[in-house]
Amino acid sequence: MEDAFPLERLLRPAALLICLASLLLACLQILGHGYIPMDDALRHVAKVLSGKEWQDILVIRPEFTMDSHPGWHFILKRVSGIIGSDPTLLLDFSVLSLCLLFVLTPLFLFRRPEAWILSLLAFSVFSFGTVYRLLYGRPFIFSMFQVVVFCFLWERIRDKRAPIEELAVFTAISALSAWISGTWYLLALPVSALGLARQWRVSALMTAAAATGTFLGAVFTGSPLIFLHQMIYHALHALGQIDFQRQLVSEFQSFDGSPVALIVVAVMLIWRGARGQWNRECVDNPVFILGALGWALGFVAVRFWSDWGWPAFAFWTTMEVQVVLEKYLGEFNPRRLVLVVAASLVLFLALSNDHGSRWTGMLGVEWPQMTKAEHRKWLPEREGVLYSDGMDVFYQIFLNNPHGEWKYVLGFEPVWMPEDDLKIYRHIQLTKGKPESYAPWVRKMTEKDRLILVRMEKPKIEGLDWYEVTPTVWSGKRMAGTEQTSSDERFE
Repeated sequence: MEDAFPLERLLRPAALLICLASLLLACLQILGHGYIPMDDALRHVAKVLSGKEWQDILVIRPEFTMDSHPGWHFILKRVSGIIGSDPTLLLDFSVLSLCLLFVLTPLFLFRRPEAWILSLLAFSVFSFGTVYRLLYGRPFIFSMFQVVVFCFLWERIRDKRAPIEELAVFTAISALSAWISGTWYLLALPVSALGLARQWRVSALMTAAAATGTFLGAVFTGSPLIFLHQMIYHALHALGQIDFQRQLVSEFQSFDGSPVALIVVAVMLIWRGARGQWNRECVDNPVFILGALGWALGFVAVRFWSDWGWPAFAFWTTMEVQVVLEKYLGEFNPRRLVLVVAASLVLFLALSNDHGSRWTGMLGVEWPQMTKAEHRKWLPEREGVLYSDGMDVFYQIFLNNPHGEWKYVLGFEPVWMPEDDLKIYRHIQLTKGKPESYAPWVRKMTEKDRLILVRMEKPKIEGLDWYEVTPTVWSGKRMAGTEQTSSDERFE
């Protein structure tokens, strides 16, 4: 034991430090490529820089009166007060803070941090899309972090007579999750997993903690009941007001079953059986059941899998790997450090390489900016409206022009649009952008408004004068004499 003491003091800290460094350096290398997220991370940063409420940014239906992510915008605002109002720095903070929260925390929870590295490596190789979402810089990643906390806490709550500290932690995380990401109702998934695993006592305790935390998080918004109702209203209408699934944003569409990711899980089960260590508890537990539940619901919307099912399976895979490491590779075996170095290095290379320009694909893409004289006349005028059929137009133009004095018809979610505009937009989607389907918007437009589309060629929409402001970005302004609806009907 005397000989083991120095190893006990040095080997785990060394392994932990190597694991931490590999993940941190991978994230920094990705940002060093010039990586910029493509969707909601942009509008979160732009909203904070604009200093406006959504009612002043979007042409919005009356049912939506509150910010859906007040906590995240509060955090970004405080960070901007420290690092300044550079949108690139705020985007880097968004990506780095949320990704590291998810990937670093488990290193401190597992007895063998390298098991988490090996799990991430397996999914990076076989199902990179699930890992790629960790770099989106969006608050849903906090919900993924909450899954990890749930997976770690449930056994501790089960095994303790009075798990006050564990329940307090889960309550606090639930409050922060509701305040930051807003999707409080999806806590029904881990609670359901506890019920399906027949963990009745733990289910009751964690349900109470989740409910208490959710309400506290809603209280932080200042209007708890309105906030809770709006988030449910948003979810139901975002998934319900469509004719075909292709009208939904991609993450609300169903997935293909992620068969390659399932191979990772299947291999772990087969490996356990081959070692003669099969038992029912390896699958009859809330973590595995949550993974399976998220996978099954992925056929409804892929986010059930990517945000809830996959994190649970990643945790479960880590537990399986940890069992093997503890059985066949002693804690003080020098070969353990060799494994840590090799796995960390390969994971670093797997994450940070720019295969398919996944980290640099947005570099060099130019969008209209009101600060450029040649662009200004082709952006909406003061109190004007920007019409478009693509949310990428909103994300990019809003980020590049956070102080623009116009509103956007289509923002980050179609269901936020006024009912008449939503009908026009859905018809545009159904016709796959036929020129005549834009006619109702053209009739509503005034000389202050613009219709901005991303096209390889000049749009053939009549009644508008078109100009290619930046490559493939076309702006149309109303031609003199074009028929127009009244202002009352326009904003009805």
